[in-house]
Amino acid sequence: MLIAQNGINEGSEAEVYGWVLSIREQKTISFIIVYENRKQVQLVINDKKLMSSQLKQNSVIWAKGIIKITDKAPNGFEIHVNSMKVLSKPKKLPPFNIMSRDIPTLDLRLDFRALDLRRPYNIDLFTLRSKVLHYFREYLISKDFLEVQTPKIIATASEGGAALFPLMYYDKQAFLAQSPQLYKEELIMSFERVFEIGPIFRAEPSRTLKHLSEAISLDIEAAFYKNEDLMDFLENMIKYVINKLYEKDSEALKRIKAPILDVSKKFPRYSYSEVVSWVNKNLEEIHEGDDLSSKHLEAFGNHVGGFYFIKDWPLKLKPFYIQPKDGDYSNSFDLMYKGLELSSGGERVHDPTLLRKGLKRSGLSAKSFKYHLEVYNYGMPPHGGFGLGVDRFMMVVTGVENIREVVLYPRDVKRLIP
Repeated sequence: MLIAQNGINEGSEAEVYGWVLSIREQKTISFIIVYENRKQVQLVINDKKLMSSQLKQNSVIWAKGIIKITDKAPNGFEIHVNSMKVLSKPKKLPPFNIMSRDIPTLDLRLDFRALDLRRPYNIDLFTLRSKVLHYFREYLISKDFLEVQTPKIIATASEGGAALFPLMYYDKQAFLAQSPQLYKEELIMSFERVFEIGPIFRAEPSRTLKHLSEAISLDIEAAFYKNEDLMDFLENMIKYVINKLYEKDSEALKRIKAPILDVSKKFPRYSYSEVVSWVNKNLEEIHEGDDLSSKHLEAFGNHVGGFYFIKDWPLKLKPFYIQPKDGDYSNSFDLMYKGLELSSGGERVHDPTLLRKGLKRSGLSAKSFKYHLEVYNYGMPPHGGFGLGVDRFMMVVTGVENIREVVLYPRDVKRLIP
Protein backbone atom coordinates (compact mmCIF):
# COMPACT_ATOMS: atom_id res chain seq x y z
CA MET A 1 0.00 0.00 0.00
CA LEU A 2 1.32 3.44 -0.98
CA ILE A 3 0.10 6.52 0.86
CA ALA A 4 1.01 9.85 -0.76
CA GLN A 5 -1.29 12.60 0.51
CA ASN A 6 -0.11 15.12 -2.08
CA GLY A 7 0.30 12.72 -4.99
CA ILE A 8 3.46 11.38 -6.61
CA ASN A 9 5.32 14.68 -6.81
CA GLU A 10 8.93 15.73 -6.21
CA GLY A 11 9.48 16.47 -2.53
CA SER A 12 6.15 15.05 -1.33
CA GLU A 13 6.06 12.76 1.69
CA ALA A 14 4.98 9.14 1.21
CA GLU A 15 4.50 5.96 3.20
CA VAL A 16 4.69 2.46 1.75
CA TYR A 17 3.69 -0.95 3.09
CA GLY A 18 4.88 -4.01 1.19
CA TRP A 19 7.19 -6.98 0.99
CA VAL A 20 10.85 -6.85 0.07
CA LEU A 21 11.61 -8.13 -3.40
CA SER A 22 15.35 -7.40 -3.45
CA ILE A 23 18.07 -5.65 -1.44
CA ARG A 24 21.18 -4.09 -2.97
CA GLU A 25 23.68 -2.63 -0.54
CA GLN A 26 26.61 -0.39 -1.46
CA LYS A 27 29.17 1.37 0.76
CA THR A 28 27.15 4.48 1.56
CA ILE A 29 23.72 3.74 0.12
CA SER A 30 21.22 0.88 -0.08
CA PHE A 31 18.44 0.19 -2.57
CA ILE A 32 15.38 -1.88 -1.68
CA ILE A 33 12.71 -2.89 -4.16
CA VAL A 34 9.35 -3.30 -2.45
CA TYR A 35 6.15 -4.73 -3.90
CA GLU A 36 3.04 -2.77 -3.02
CA ASN A 37 -0.27 -3.65 -4.61
CA ARG A 38 1.39 -5.46 -7.54
CA LYS A 39 3.73 -2.54 -8.29
CA GLN A 40 7.45 -2.16 -7.61
CA VAL A 41 8.64 0.81 -5.56
CA GLN A 42 12.32 1.62 -5.09
CA LEU A 43 13.43 2.73 -1.63
CA VAL A 44 16.74 4.58 -1.20
CA ILE A 45 18.43 4.48 2.21
CA ASN A 46 21.37 6.77 2.91
CA ASP A 47 21.43 6.19 6.68
CA LYS A 48 22.93 2.78 7.45
CA LYS A 49 21.33 2.87 10.91
CA LEU A 50 17.96 2.30 9.24
CA MET A 51 19.13 -1.02 7.79
CA SER A 52 17.92 -3.52 10.39
CA SER A 53 19.65 -6.89 10.68
CA GLN A 54 16.14 -8.38 10.48
CA LEU A 55 15.62 -6.96 7.01
CA LYS A 56 15.79 -9.77 4.46
CA GLN A 57 14.26 -10.66 1.12
CA ASN A 58 10.53 -11.48 1.64
CA SER A 59 10.33 -9.33 4.80
CA VAL A 60 7.19 -7.23 5.13
CA ILE A 61 8.03 -3.60 5.94
CA TRP A 62 6.68 -0.11 6.48
CA ALA A 63 8.76 2.85 5.28
CA LYS A 64 8.32 6.60 5.20
CA GLY A 65 10.27 9.19 3.23
CA ILE A 66 10.41 11.82 0.50
CA ILE A 67 9.55 11.21 -3.15
CA LYS A 68 12.16 11.88 -5.81
CA ILE A 69 11.17 11.74 -9.49
CA THR A 70 13.65 9.75 -11.59
CA ASP A 71 13.49 7.70 -14.78
CA LYS A 72 15.94 5.19 -13.31
CA ALA A 73 13.44 3.85 -10.77
CA PRO A 74 10.43 1.58 -11.41
CA ASN A 75 7.32 3.61 -12.26
CA GLY A 76 9.41 6.82 -12.52
CA PHE A 77 9.96 7.64 -8.83
CA GLU A 78 11.74 6.48 -5.69
CA ILE A 79 11.34 7.16 -1.97
CA HIS A 80 14.30 8.42 0.08
CA VAL A 81 13.61 6.79 3.41
CA ASN A 82 13.87 8.50 6.80
CA SER A 83 11.89 5.93 8.84
CA MET A 84 11.49 2.17 8.39
CA LYS A 85 10.12 -0.75 10.40
CA VAL A 86 10.13 -4.51 9.77
CA LEU A 87 6.55 -5.75 10.30
CA SER A 88 7.17 -9.43 9.55
CA LYS A 89 10.35 -11.34 8.82
CA PRO A 90 10.73 -14.72 7.06
CA LYS A 91 11.34 -17.61 9.46
CA LYS A 92 13.48 -19.59 7.01
CA LEU A 93 15.06 -19.39 3.61
CA PRO A 94 12.62 -19.99 0.74
CA PRO A 95 13.16 -23.07 -1.46
CA PHE A 96 14.00 -20.81 -4.41
CA ASN A 97 14.88 -17.19 -5.10
CA ILE A 98 11.93 -15.44 -6.72
CA MET A 99 14.32 -12.98 -8.41
CA SER A 100 16.66 -15.60 -9.84
CA ARG A 101 16.95 -16.08 -13.59
CA ASP A 102 17.14 -19.82 -12.95
CA ILE A 103 13.48 -20.78 -12.71
CA PRO A 104 12.86 -23.98 -10.71
CA THR A 105 10.64 -26.79 -11.95
CA LEU A 106 6.92 -26.15 -12.20
CA ASP A 107 6.11 -28.86 -9.64
CA LEU A 108 8.39 -27.23 -7.06
CA ARG A 109 6.90 -23.82 -7.77
CA LEU A 110 3.37 -25.19 -7.46
CA ASP A 111 4.28 -26.80 -4.12
CA PHE A 112 5.16 -23.30 -2.92
CA ARG A 113 2.68 -21.45 -5.10
CA ALA A 114 2.05 -18.54 -2.72
CA LEU A 115 5.78 -17.73 -2.90
CA ASP A 116 6.01 -18.40 -6.65
CA LEU A 117 3.19 -15.91 -7.29
CA ARG A 118 5.46 -13.14 -5.97
CA ARG A 119 7.70 -13.46 -9.03
CA PRO A 120 7.35 -10.31 -11.19
CA TYR A 121 6.42 -12.50 -14.17
CA ASN A 122 3.48 -14.01 -12.28
CA ILE A 123 2.35 -10.64 -10.93
CA ASP A 124 2.05 -9.45 -14.54
CA LEU A 125 0.50 -12.69 -15.80
CA PHE A 126 -2.30 -12.86 -13.24
CA THR A 127 -2.94 -9.13 -13.46
CA LEU A 128 -3.43 -9.67 -17.20
CA ARG A 129 -5.75 -12.58 -16.46
CA SER A 130 -7.88 -10.32 -14.28
CA LYS A 131 -7.95 -7.73 -17.07
CA VAL A 132 -9.01 -10.37 -19.61
CA LEU A 133 -12.00 -11.34 -17.46
CA HIS A 134 -12.88 -7.67 -17.02
CA TYR A 135 -12.78 -7.06 -20.79
CA PHE A 136 -14.93 -10.14 -21.46
CA ARG A 137 -17.53 -8.87 -19.01
CA GLU A 138 -17.30 -5.37 -20.44
CA TYR A 139 -18.03 -6.66 -23.95
CA LEU A 140 -20.87 -8.98 -22.92
CA ILE A 141 -22.63 -6.39 -20.79
CA SER A 142 -22.34 -3.87 -23.62
CA LYS A 143 -24.22 -6.39 -25.79
CA ASP A 144 -27.02 -6.61 -23.22
CA PHE A 145 -26.06 -10.00 -21.78
CA LEU A 146 -26.98 -10.68 -18.14
CA GLU A 147 -24.39 -12.32 -15.88
CA VAL A 148 -25.76 -15.33 -13.98
CA GLN A 149 -24.53 -17.98 -11.55
CA THR A 150 -25.73 -21.56 -11.80
CA PRO A 151 -25.39 -24.55 -9.42
CA LYS A 152 -22.13 -26.51 -9.37
CA ILE A 153 -23.65 -29.46 -7.51
CA ILE A 154 -26.01 -31.23 -9.87
CA ALA A 155 -28.12 -34.38 -9.95
CA THR A 156 -27.61 -35.31 -13.62
CA ALA A 157 -24.74 -35.11 -16.07
CA SER A 158 -25.11 -31.96 -18.14
CA GLU A 159 -22.96 -33.19 -21.03
CA GLY A 160 -23.24 -36.96 -20.76
CA GLY A 161 -20.21 -39.24 -20.67
CA ALA A 162 -18.25 -40.68 -17.77
CA ALA A 163 -15.99 -37.73 -16.92
CA LEU A 164 -17.89 -36.85 -13.75
CA PHE A 165 -16.85 -36.24 -10.16
CA PRO A 166 -19.47 -38.01 -7.98
CA LEU A 167 -20.21 -36.89 -4.44
CA MET A 168 -22.76 -37.52 -1.72
CA TYR A 169 -25.32 -34.76 -1.36
CA TYR A 170 -26.74 -35.63 2.04
CA ASP A 171 -28.37 -39.02 1.29
CA LYS A 172 -28.32 -38.71 -2.52
CA GLN A 173 -25.68 -39.10 -5.19
CA ALA A 174 -24.74 -35.91 -6.99
CA PHE A 175 -22.00 -34.65 -9.29
CA LEU A 176 -19.81 -31.62 -9.79
CA ALA A 177 -21.06 -29.74 -12.85
CA GLN A 178 -19.32 -30.37 -16.18
CA SER A 179 -20.84 -27.14 -17.50
CA PRO A 180 -23.78 -24.80 -16.86
CA GLN A 181 -25.34 -25.96 -20.14
CA LEU A 182 -28.83 -27.02 -19.14
CA TYR A 183 -29.32 -24.12 -16.73
CA LYS A 184 -28.23 -21.45 -19.17
CA GLU A 185 -30.58 -22.88 -21.81
CA GLU A 186 -33.47 -22.63 -19.35
CA LEU A 187 -32.49 -19.11 -18.31
CA ILE A 188 -32.82 -17.71 -21.84
CA MET A 189 -36.57 -18.31 -21.55
CA SER A 190 -36.66 -15.46 -19.03
CA PHE A 191 -33.60 -13.33 -19.76
CA GLU A 192 -32.96 -14.01 -23.50
CA ARG A 193 -29.17 -13.45 -23.28
CA VAL A 194 -27.05 -14.76 -20.40
CA PHE A 195 -23.42 -15.44 -19.60
CA GLU A 196 -21.51 -17.06 -16.78
CA ILE A 197 -17.82 -17.14 -15.86
CA GLY A 198 -17.20 -19.96 -13.44
CA PRO A 199 -15.61 -23.34 -12.71
CA ILE A 200 -16.33 -26.55 -14.57
CA PHE A 201 -15.16 -30.01 -13.50
CA ARG A 202 -13.99 -32.89 -15.70
CA ALA A 203 -12.79 -36.18 -14.20
CA GLU A 204 -10.40 -36.87 -17.06
CA PRO A 205 -7.44 -39.01 -15.93
CA SER A 206 -5.12 -37.59 -18.60
CA ARG A 207 -2.36 -35.22 -17.47
CA THR A 208 -1.47 -33.15 -20.51
CA LEU A 209 -0.23 -29.62 -21.04
CA LYS A 210 -3.76 -28.42 -21.89
CA HIS A 211 -6.11 -30.33 -19.56
CA LEU A 212 -7.19 -29.67 -15.97
CA SER A 213 -9.73 -31.32 -13.69
CA GLU A 214 -11.05 -27.90 -12.66
CA ALA A 215 -11.12 -25.10 -15.21
CA ILE A 216 -12.74 -21.71 -15.67
CA SER A 217 -15.23 -21.44 -18.51
CA LEU A 218 -16.98 -18.46 -20.05
CA ASP A 219 -20.41 -19.65 -21.19
CA ILE A 220 -23.01 -17.71 -23.11
CA GLU A 221 -26.50 -18.60 -24.31
CA ALA A 222 -28.74 -16.42 -26.45
CA ALA A 223 -32.23 -16.78 -27.87
CA PHE A 224 -32.63 -16.45 -31.64
CA TYR A 225 -28.88 -16.75 -32.40
CA LYS A 226 -27.99 -19.06 -35.28
CA ASN A 227 -24.67 -20.80 -35.89
CA GLU A 228 -23.19 -18.01 -38.01
CA ASP A 229 -24.39 -15.39 -35.51
CA LEU A 230 -22.62 -17.22 -32.70
CA MET A 231 -19.34 -17.47 -34.61
CA ASP A 232 -19.55 -13.77 -35.48
CA PHE A 233 -20.21 -12.90 -31.86
CA LEU A 234 -17.39 -15.07 -30.50
CA GLU A 235 -14.91 -13.73 -33.07
CA ASN A 236 -15.81 -10.11 -32.32
CA MET A 237 -15.53 -10.72 -28.57
CA ILE A 238 -12.08 -12.30 -28.92
CA LYS A 239 -10.91 -9.40 -31.07
CA TYR A 240 -12.30 -6.87 -28.60
CA VAL A 241 -10.45 -8.42 -25.66
CA ILE A 242 -7.14 -8.78 -27.50
CA ASN A 243 -7.29 -5.24 -28.88
CA LYS A 244 -8.13 -3.94 -25.38
CA LEU A 245 -5.06 -5.71 -24.00
CA TYR A 246 -2.82 -4.12 -26.63
CA GLU A 247 -4.39 -0.74 -25.96
CA LYS A 248 -4.36 -0.81 -22.14
CA ASP A 249 -1.82 -3.42 -21.06
CA SER A 250 0.94 -3.46 -23.67
CA GLU A 251 3.76 -2.92 -21.14
CA ALA A 252 2.79 -5.96 -19.08
CA LEU A 253 2.51 -8.04 -22.26
CA LYS A 254 6.02 -6.95 -23.27
CA ARG A 255 7.46 -7.77 -19.85
CA ILE A 256 6.22 -11.36 -20.00
CA LYS A 257 7.26 -11.60 -23.67
CA ALA A 258 3.75 -12.44 -24.86
CA PRO A 259 3.29 -13.18 -28.57
CA ILE A 260 1.77 -10.60 -30.88
CA LEU A 261 -1.59 -11.93 -32.06
CA ASP A 262 -2.86 -10.68 -35.41
CA VAL A 263 -6.64 -10.36 -35.24
CA SER A 264 -6.99 -7.83 -38.04
CA LYS A 265 -8.53 -10.32 -40.48
CA LYS A 266 -11.67 -12.42 -40.33
CA PHE A 267 -11.16 -15.83 -38.73
CA PRO A 268 -11.32 -18.51 -41.45
CA ARG A 269 -14.19 -21.00 -41.25
CA TYR A 270 -13.67 -24.58 -42.43
CA SER A 271 -16.24 -27.34 -42.46
CA TYR A 272 -15.41 -30.59 -40.68
CA SER A 273 -15.48 -32.30 -44.10
CA GLU A 274 -12.88 -29.86 -45.48
CA VAL A 275 -10.56 -30.68 -42.60
CA VAL A 276 -11.05 -34.42 -43.15
CA SER A 277 -10.15 -33.96 -46.83
CA TRP A 278 -6.99 -32.05 -45.85
CA VAL A 279 -5.96 -34.76 -43.38
CA ASN A 280 -6.50 -37.47 -46.01
CA LYS A 281 -4.42 -35.55 -48.52
CA ASN A 282 -1.58 -34.44 -46.25
CA LEU A 283 -1.39 -36.75 -43.24
CA GLU A 284 -3.16 -40.09 -43.20
CA GLU A 285 -6.38 -41.77 -44.25
CA ILE A 286 -9.41 -41.17 -42.04
CA HIS A 287 -13.10 -41.57 -42.76
CA GLU A 288 -15.95 -39.11 -42.81
CA GLY A 289 -17.53 -39.29 -39.36
CA ASP A 290 -14.28 -40.10 -37.54
CA ASP A 291 -13.26 -37.75 -34.76
CA LEU A 292 -10.28 -35.49 -35.43
CA SER A 293 -7.37 -36.45 -33.18
CA SER A 294 -4.92 -34.10 -31.49
CA LYS A 295 -2.41 -35.04 -34.18
CA HIS A 296 -4.83 -34.06 -36.96
CA LEU A 297 -5.75 -30.77 -35.31
CA GLU A 298 -2.13 -29.90 -34.55
CA ALA A 299 -1.09 -30.47 -38.15
CA PHE A 300 -4.06 -28.61 -39.63
CA GLY A 301 -3.64 -25.79 -37.11
CA ASN A 302 0.01 -25.33 -38.02
CA HIS A 303 -1.04 -25.26 -41.66
CA VAL A 304 -3.69 -22.58 -41.06
CA GLY A 305 -2.06 -20.63 -38.23
CA GLY A 306 -3.84 -18.27 -35.83
CA PHE A 307 -7.55 -18.40 -34.98
CA TYR A 308 -10.03 -20.36 -37.12
CA PHE A 309 -13.35 -22.21 -36.86
CA ILE A 310 -14.21 -25.81 -37.68
CA LYS A 311 -17.97 -26.05 -38.22
CA ASP A 312 -20.69 -28.54 -39.23
CA TRP A 313 -19.39 -31.47 -37.17
CA PRO A 314 -20.98 -34.93 -37.40
CA LEU A 315 -23.94 -35.09 -35.07
CA LYS A 316 -22.63 -38.24 -33.36
CA LEU A 317 -19.54 -36.34 -32.17
CA LYS A 318 -21.56 -33.62 -30.45
CA PRO A 319 -23.72 -33.50 -27.27
CA PHE A 320 -27.39 -34.45 -27.33
CA TYR A 321 -28.63 -30.84 -27.29
CA ILE A 322 -26.93 -29.75 -30.55
CA GLN A 323 -29.26 -28.96 -33.47
CA PRO A 324 -29.04 -31.48 -36.35
CA LYS A 325 -28.19 -30.33 -39.86
CA ASP A 326 -28.69 -32.29 -43.07
CA GLY A 327 -29.26 -35.60 -41.32
CA ASP A 328 -25.91 -36.76 -39.94
CA TYR A 329 -24.31 -33.36 -39.33
CA SER A 330 -24.95 -30.53 -36.90
CA ASN A 331 -25.12 -26.74 -36.62
CA SER A 332 -22.02 -26.64 -34.45
CA PHE A 333 -18.49 -25.23 -34.36
CA ASP A 334 -15.19 -25.25 -32.51
CA LEU A 335 -12.95 -22.20 -32.27
CA MET A 336 -9.31 -23.18 -32.59
CA TYR A 337 -5.98 -21.45 -32.19
CA LYS A 338 -3.51 -23.47 -34.21
CA GLY A 339 -4.03 -26.98 -32.74
CA LEU A 340 -5.65 -25.86 -29.48
CA GLU A 341 -9.43 -25.99 -29.04
CA LEU A 342 -10.61 -22.85 -27.26
CA SER A 343 -14.37 -22.99 -27.60
CA SER A 344 -17.20 -25.28 -28.64
CA GLY A 345 -20.74 -24.21 -29.43
CA GLY A 346 -23.63 -24.16 -31.82
CA GLU A 347 -27.38 -24.02 -32.20
CA ARG A 348 -29.39 -25.96 -29.62
CA VAL A 349 -32.41 -28.20 -30.01
CA HIS A 350 -35.55 -26.37 -28.89
CA ASP A 351 -38.09 -29.05 -29.79
CA PRO A 352 -38.68 -31.55 -26.93
CA THR A 353 -39.33 -34.48 -29.29
CA LEU A 354 -36.01 -33.87 -31.06
CA LEU A 355 -34.28 -33.47 -27.70
CA ARG A 356 -35.51 -36.91 -26.61
CA LYS A 357 -34.05 -38.34 -29.81
CA GLY A 358 -30.75 -36.66 -29.00
CA LEU A 359 -30.71 -38.21 -25.53
CA LYS A 360 -31.41 -41.65 -27.00
CA ARG A 361 -28.66 -41.16 -29.61
CA SER A 362 -26.20 -40.31 -26.83
CA GLY A 363 -27.21 -43.32 -24.73
CA LEU A 364 -28.76 -41.16 -22.01
CA SER A 365 -32.01 -41.75 -20.17
CA ALA A 366 -34.85 -39.29 -20.78
CA LYS A 367 -35.99 -40.07 -17.24
CA SER A 368 -32.78 -38.58 -15.82
CA PHE A 369 -33.52 -35.33 -17.68
CA LYS A 370 -37.21 -35.19 -16.82
CA TYR A 371 -36.99 -31.79 -15.10
CA HIS A 372 -35.19 -30.29 -18.11
CA LEU A 373 -37.55 -31.78 -20.69
CA GLU A 374 -40.53 -30.44 -18.75
CA VAL A 375 -39.28 -26.86 -19.29
CA TYR A 376 -39.61 -27.34 -23.06
CA ASN A 377 -43.39 -27.61 -22.72
CA TYR A 378 -43.65 -23.90 -21.94
CA GLY A 379 -42.23 -22.23 -25.02
CA MET A 380 -38.51 -22.74 -25.55
CA PRO A 381 -37.25 -20.29 -28.22
CA PRO A 382 -34.67 -21.20 -30.86
CA HIS A 383 -31.30 -20.51 -29.28
CA GLY A 384 -27.58 -21.17 -29.29
CA GLY A 385 -24.44 -20.63 -27.30
CA PHE A 386 -20.88 -21.65 -26.59
CA GLY A 387 -18.35 -22.26 -23.86
CA LEU A 388 -14.89 -20.69 -24.00
CA GLY A 389 -12.00 -22.07 -21.94
CA VAL A 390 -10.57 -19.04 -20.13
CA ASP A 391 -7.42 -20.89 -19.07
CA ARG A 392 -6.67 -22.00 -22.62
CA PHE A 393 -7.36 -18.50 -23.90
CA MET A 394 -4.77 -17.23 -21.42
CA MET A 395 -2.28 -19.74 -22.83
CA VAL A 396 -2.76 -18.14 -26.24
CA VAL A 397 -2.54 -14.56 -24.94
CA THR A 398 0.61 -15.18 -22.90
CA GLY A 399 2.32 -17.77 -25.10
CA VAL A 400 2.54 -20.22 -22.17
CA GLU A 401 2.68 -23.89 -23.17
CA ASN A 402 1.53 -25.47 -19.89
CA ILE A 403 -1.99 -24.60 -18.75
CA ARG A 404 -0.95 -24.91 -15.09
CA GLU A 405 1.16 -21.77 -15.44
CA VAL A 406 -1.92 -19.58 -16.00
CA VAL A 407 -3.99 -20.97 -13.10
CA LEU A 408 -3.40 -19.86 -9.51
CA TYR A 409 -3.86 -23.29 -7.93
CA PRO A 410 -4.28 -25.89 -10.69
CA ARG A 411 -6.05 -29.18 -10.14
CA ASP A 412 -5.27 -32.30 -12.15
CA VAL A 413 -5.14 -36.05 -11.66
CA LYS A 414 -1.96 -35.75 -9.54
CA ARG A 415 -2.45 -32.45 -7.73
CA LEU A 416 -4.97 -31.68 -5.02
CA ILE A 417 -2.79 -29.43 -2.83
CA PRO A 418 -2.00 -26.65 -2.13
